[in-house]
Amino acid sequence: MEIVPRLNQKKRYPWNIEVYPYLQDHHFEGKVILPAVEVLIVLAKVVKINFPPINISCLHKARFFRFLSISPDTRRLEVFVDIETTDDGVVVASLLTSVKSKTGTISRTVEHARVEFAAADSAPSFVPPFRVVKKLEGDYISVPSTTIYRELVPFGTAYQNIIGDLSVSPEGALAYLSGGGNEADEDLLGSPFPLDAAMHAACVWGQRFTDIVSFPTGFEKRVIYQKTKKGGAYLGRVVPVKVNHESLIFDAWIYDLDGIMFESISGIQMRDVSQGRLHPPQWIKADL
Repeated sequence: MEIVPRLNQKKRYPWNIEVYPYLQDHHFEGKVILPAVEVLIVLAKVVKINFPPINISCLHKARFFRFLSISPDTRRLEVFVDIETTDDGVVVASLLTSVKSKTGTISRTVEHARVEFAAADSAPSFVPPFRVVKKLEGDYISVPSTTIYRELVPFGTAYQNIIGDLSVSPEGALAYLSGGGNEADEDLLGSPFPLDAAMHAACVWGQRFTDIVSFPTGFEKRVIYQKTKKGGAYLGRVVPVKVNHESLIFDAWIYDLDGIMFESISGIQMRDVSQGRLHPPQWIKADL
């Protein structure tokens, strides 16, 4: 274990990801995939073990390049984490797998995700007052969570963490979020489920106003002020920042029900990763 990382060094660490049953509830086009929020936990864990002084509550420039699929009988995923340090105190962590050719004679390394952990937050994020975010402006519709997870974001029970109705207007989306449960690790970055559910809200917004079924492909900055907890209740607000046919960009905030800020996430990037194979149902589309 290294107490202080040496500058401008890169090192590769082998790692095993335990595949708990609840992960089977996260799937795309018939394949189970490791959620982006779980990828971040893996990267944070390897960084914290090897570089204990690093602050893992401020994440920058997250990128999710390729899905990491989980085969039905898999109990443990063998991966690698590359960690690189820089002169300005940033630690860059990448999640990789080794993929063999069909003949088994050639292998190559595939990068699935990357994130930076900053030593300090030199530019604090804008945090809107709770009294502002809990009111959604503009004409909105309410979509029951049962409908969301049946028709718009068809994940299994473990990843159905929008609670009650989701309110959606041109100004954004607002929902109560559950801290979830199961064997998810909440010790380092908090429960993964509230942020995951906030991105579901962004996906629904995109389906209504852009005719795109989108998945997260990254974010610019995530600051964890307090860790969300499994079994907890939260309020999530999502705001569109930049929208075009290539990508949808959102900011999001997660509060507890007393108005205490827990997470701020800016520059969430959402894209259609199905190459046009998926389309929203007609009923969700707004008459623009």
